[in-house]
Amino acid sequence: MRSRRVCASFAAALLCGALALVGAEVEAATLEAARGPVVLTVAGAVSNTNRPAFSEAEDAFLNYHEKSFERAAEFDRAMLEGLGTVKAEIAFAGWPAPMVFEGPLLADVLAAAGAAGRDITIVALDGYGSEISAADLLAYEWIVGLKRDGRYLKIGQRGPLWVVYRRRDGKAPSEEDELRWPWAAFFIEVK
Repeated sequence: MRSRRVCASFAAALLCGALALVGAEVEAATLEAARGPVVLTVAGAVSNTNRPAFSEAEDAFLNYHEKSFERAAEFDRAMLEGLGTVKAEIAFAGWPAPMVFEGPLLADVLAAAGAAGRDITIVALDGYGSEISAADLLAYEWIVGLKRDGRYLKIGQRGPLWVVYRRRDGKAPSEEDELRWPWAAFFIEVK
């Protein structure tokens, strides 16, 4: 498990504008290449990369979704788990039972990619996009769910990723919350 101090430091950095590095120099780094199937691509205003720029010929599915980029980081499951994982049980009135999600914090994924923007859009396989502001990133504990109830999410079972959050105020999630949780997520654009 990641220490709360690391997460708190990232949250403080967000508040201070670390994800809003307007005009600031960001030291670029190269991430290790994904060894398994890529389940997430983080593109746009990122400084840590491990893949070439968008190619219309090679990136047909991204092209279908009208996504292109110069810089991107790709992650396989092992890379995401290597960032540390948390578990969150979420009970939503529209579900038959509470679900336990497991995966890295979204803040840690963005930090690994060297995110240098303020807002993000999470895109699902069907093209659904959930826009998240820097303020919203701080307001909730966002989790990039790799697993639900102990099993990896699969395509057709709301996988490869289901991005959810745990409410810090302890209130039950609302329909509005649930609409903001993109399942079948595969792409994050940092703006």
